[in-house]
Amino acid sequence: MISRRTLSSVAVPASGLAEALPERRPLIDRARLRRIRNVQANDFYGRLVMRPLSIVLMLVCADWRWLTPNLVTTAANLAKVAGAIALLDDHQAHAMLAVVLLQVGCLLDHLDGTLARYRGTSSAFGAFYDKVSDAVTWVVISGAVGWAAYKETHDIAMPMLALAAAYALLVLGYMKWIVMAANHRSPMTDPVAPPSRTPRQWAAWFGGTLARAVMFEEIDLYFWIGVGVLVGRLELLCYALAISQGAQLVIMLIKRGLQMRALDERAAASR
Repeated sequence: MISRRTLSSVAVPASGLAEALPERRPLIDRARLRRIRNVQANDFYGRLVMRPLSIVLMLVCADWRWLTPNLVTTAANLAKVAGAIALLDDHQAHAMLAVVLLQVGCLLDHLDGTLARYRGTSSAFGAFYDKVSDAVTWVVISGAVGWAAYKETHDIAMPMLALAAAYALLVLGYMKWIVMAANHRSPMTDPVAPPSRTPRQWAAWFGGTLARAVMFEEIDLYFWIGVGVLVGRLELLCYALAISQGAQLVIMLIKRGLQMRALDERAAASR
C-alpha cells in the first residue's frame, strides 16, 4: 500500500500537468469578432442600436451554414411588409406590433451584408437584391404611414407627404449609385477593419452620433417612424419625413452634381 508521503514525493512533469488540465477558451474569440465588425454605420440609429444588435446576433448565428445572406434579406422584407400591413389594418390597436416588426426588419437588413462579408460570399446579385428590396419596402412602409395618418386626420396631404418623402429618399439613392457607377465602384460594400479608439475618442464618437439624430438619415427613419407610431403623432411624422428628406434632396442634388462635374474635369485633364 502506497503511503500519503510517497504520493506527495512523486514528481509530475509540467507537460503532463498542462495536458491534464482542460484548455481555457476565451469567452469571445477576438479574431472572429473583428471579422464580424466588418462595416461601420454612419447614422445615429445604426451606430447606437442596430449595429451593436447585429453584432450580438452574428456572434450567435454567423456560422449557421443554412442561414444565407439572401435568406436574411428575404426575412427582412417579410418583417417590413408585415409591419406595414399592421399599420394599414389598425395603426392604433397594432401600434406596438407594427413598430416591433419594422425594427426587426431593419435589424435583419443590417445582418445580411454583415453575414456576407464575414463569410466572404458577397455577390453582385446579393447587393442588387438588398438595394432593390430596401427601395420597394420603404415605399410600402411610407404608404402605410401616410394612409394611417389619413385615416386619423382625414387630410389628403398626409399620404402625399409620406410618398413624397419616399420618392426623395429613392432619388437620393439613385444619385448615389450614379456617382458610384461613374467612379467604376461596385455596389458591394467591402469589409473594413473595426476602429480602435481611446475613451476620449469614444466619448467624442458618442456625442457626434447623438447629434446626427436630427439628420433623419435612412436607417434613422425606422427609429422616427417607431416614435411617431407609438406616441400617436402620425401627422407630425409625415411632415417631418417630407421636410427632412426634401431638404436632404436639395443638398445632395448640389453635392452629387459637383461630384459629377469633378469627374468630367478629371477626365478632360487626362486626355
